[in-house]
Amino acid sequence: MIYRLFSFVAATATISLGLANAQTPPSVELAAGSPFIERAPCESGEPPNFKRYRERQLATLKMEQSAASAQKLPVRVVAESAADQSLGTEADYLARNREGIRCERITYEVDGLKIRGFLWTPVTIEREQRLPVIVFNRGGTGDDSKLRPNTQFGFERFVRAGYAVIGSQYRGNDGSEGTDEVGGADVRDVVQLTQIARQLSFADERNIFALGYSRGAMMTLSAARDGAAFNAVALVGLPADLRAPEFSRLAAQAKGERAAALAARSAILWADKIAPPMLLLQGSGDPLVSTARQTLPFATRLQELSKDYELVIYHGDSHGIAINGNDRDQRILDWFARHRR
Repeated sequence: MIYRLFSFVAATATISLGLANAQTPPSVELAAGSPFIERAPCESGEPPNFKRYRERQLATLKMEQSAASAQKLPVRVVAESAADQSLGTEADYLARNREGIRCERITYEVDGLKIRGFLWTPVTIEREQRLPVIVFNRGGTGDDSKLRPNTQFGFERFVRAGYAVIGSQYRGNDGSEGTDEVGGADVRDVVQLTQIARQLSFADERNIFALGYSRGAMMTLSAARDGAAFNAVALVGLPADLRAPEFSRLAAQAKGERAAALAARSAILWADKIAPPMLLLQGSGDPLVSTARQTLPFATRLQELSKDYELVIYHGDSHGIAINGNDRDQRILDWFARHRR
């Protein structure tokens, strides 16, 4: 049962919760030679509402667990009474909405197209300060899965750990021009954004990383194959072989001859061309990306090629690793710290 290709799940759900932007200026002046066409503060969201957030988290998790059970996958059932421990307390939630993080809407150009995205940074950046940058590649297709100002709570964990985070909506989404090809020409949107990340005045160009969820994990590896240079990447719920029957619907969206289009999106076929160290994070109860047919064969291929990688499988967890979200994020931060220059 595949109820949605490359869905963006509860742990990283783009729920409108609001993000503190009180110190963000009303406009952002573009400096000469700016890599952006437009750059402006994010719009204000709804006030934080823990009850609504918790309900949506649990609803998404239960939906995935139902799909996993139908596939006879291991499912770690979390009682609602234990949700505060596994999904976060209200105090945790409110703490992650504190002021101190700036969210900006950006527009940049690729192939003559205007592509929209987001940039998250600390509100205060010292003149001589240089921040490592995480290029975040979102999962899903269409506007339902688009980035929003408070995605990952405005990437609070990563920004407060000293990173800037930048992400693309990809062409054809959220007002971006062009057509989303789900891993075709839209990969250039990620490659270009990676180059832009190095041009930011506050960026430490020696330390550029990438994080991708689901379809975004595929985009991350495709960009690395096509010239985007990352110190290291973290991949959550990676579909490594899109020739598998469960991804047949993707063929209808992929331009070009079907077999070639799917091969171009299947990292297991060109793993030898992937340079950066890879952290693979997977839930064994993931009903969308099979641990047995996707994750383990890809890890085996990396092993054969003597690639630098680590694999962590969370027993009974979901597509986005909702139950072990804190551990997931800490492992990502530790992986990037290990590969800082």
